[in-house]
Amino acid sequence: GPQHFRAKPPSAAMDWSKCCASSWSSSLAACCTSDQRDAADDAVSPSLKGLPQMQKPTAEPMPLPEEDELQEPAATSWFGAASEPVPEPLPSPPEMQISGSTSSIGVRYTAHVDSSKSQQIGVDFEVLDHQNCLVSMVKKEGQAAEWNASRSPKERIRRYDCLRLVNGEGKGSTSKELIAMVSESQASAELTLERPTVIQLRVKRNGSKLGLAVAASKSHLGLLVRGVDANGSILKLNEAQDVDYIAPGDRIVAINGEQLSSQQLAKQLAADEYELTIFRYLPE
Repeated sequence: GPQHFRAKPPSAAMDWSKCCASSWSSSLAACCTSDQRDAADDAVSPSLKGLPQMQKPTAEPMPLPEEDELQEPAATSWFGAASEPVPEPLPSPPEMQISGSTSSIGVRYTAHVDSSKSQQIGVDFEVLDHQNCLVSMVKKEGQAAEWNASRSPKERIRRYDCLRLVNGEGKGSTSKELIAMVSESQASAELTLERPTVIQLRVKRNGSKLGLAVAASKSHLGLLVRGVDANGSILKLNEAQDVDYIAPGDRIVAINGEQLSSQQLAKQLAADEYELTIFRYLPE
């Protein structure tokens, strides 16, 4: 059954008048004997006497949270509210890639035609480009055909050749002025022509804007590059690498090795990846 704990009777009478009244704890230690202190303990807390002594708990450190449980405090603005996270910038699209090679360098040669004969020269020229007067056709009959028949391939008048001088004159003249000089020749005419420099360009646009202003040739001599847009990728590449990949006066004559009409060439330029064949004429 339940145990009943009773106070132990004091072994000697305690004289309370001899104890100091200022403080119970200090007067008890100073004025009482050991027996009197035991009797005082029984009188003050009889119900606690005999209970097992409670051990003072040992303070154990709280375990630290795991690393993945640690959370950074939310960023706060000047008004105390949590600020929204700054979104990461979107990756920029890759820039246009272009690389090229030159397969042949344009050279000049001289062809002689006798304008005194009643037979026509038999050459058609194109004047789409004011600075570069190009041969658009060599007819089967005429002085040019006779010249070609007696000459090596390097000396033959060919399509895309550029007329530069007539009888050694005409430097800096326009295309129309050079044609007029050929028509006005009263004797044998010496024609100085230039072969085009052939450039192969591999283009990967990556969605970039080329920035080319082109004109279609009615004589089917490809696309004439009239200008390069300042905001286009071509000009940026030209300036960054100090190379004129495409420049005003160039002729785009084929895409992926196919000589197409001017309209078809213009449509193919909208593709993302291709190889261009470009004819370039050296400036005076």
